[in-house]
Amino acid sequence: RLLTGRLTDRTDDEFVLLRFDHWGVNTLVPPLLLLLAWVANLSPLGFFLKGFHVWMHEFGHATAAWMCGFRATPLPFGWTPVEPVHSHFVYGGLLALFGVLFIAGVKERKVWPMIAAAGLIGLQYYMTWVMSDLRQEFWWSAFGGVGGEFYLSTLFMMFFWVQLPDKFKWGACRYVFFFIGASAFLNIWLRWREVYRGIEEIPFGSMINGEDDQGGDMNKLMDGFGWSKFQIRRNYLMLGYGCWAALAVTWAVFALRL
Repeated sequence: RLLTGRLTDRTDDEFVLLRFDHWGVNTLVPPLLLLLAWVANLSPLGFFLKGFHVWMHEFGHATAAWMCGFRATPLPFGWTPVEPVHSHFVYGGLLALFGVLFIAGVKERKVWPMIAAAGLIGLQYYMTWVMSDLRQEFWWSAFGGVGGEFYLSTLFMMFFWVQLPDKFKWGACRYVFFFIGASAFLNIWLRWREVYRGIEEIPFGSMINGEDDQGGDMNKLMDGFGWSKFQIRRNYLMLGYGCWAALAVTWAVFALRL
């Protein structure tokens, strides 16, 4: 748009909360959303957020399975069936989506979508063609559920600062994703901090079949992969600390305008 003889930046007329280059939004909004999610989890609204927490767990299983080239369906009632046969459709479909993300980043000259797409393509190749079958099963069957609650929810929050291509309408959607991610992360972090301290027990069993289900994630870690109770407590606690560190570094990069 030509105005007073010069070309103006289109962000001049953009609502401030939708902008990615505003220091106040990048610095103040994420901590406020974290606080809001914490209050919401403690309030009666927390009951309605439990469904998102369960689904985050199931998507942890499913995303690991997809990256390994297996079909998986994350169901919202605590079960993710995985077909243990490699699917070229799943591998090719994900690869095509990552390619579309990369091309969109190139067309709009946004570097983060390009970096994310390239990283995901490399990770997909490694998990599908390099990892052993046993290691794949570890990620999608045993570790990925609770692990996904940690790292997927953290990615939901970290992508608040990432400017995706315009077609994603990410300027507004990122607030919803951050809130859901923050709610899920605080829920799983506070729970495993209590587990590490011995206030809560390790969640053996499964949601559908109860504590006696020997096919639960924690049961598989102990019986199938040789983890001790101490290793389970420590490793998930360390994963939580790592997620906090990644979130803090991302916040600092944008707060300091690096």
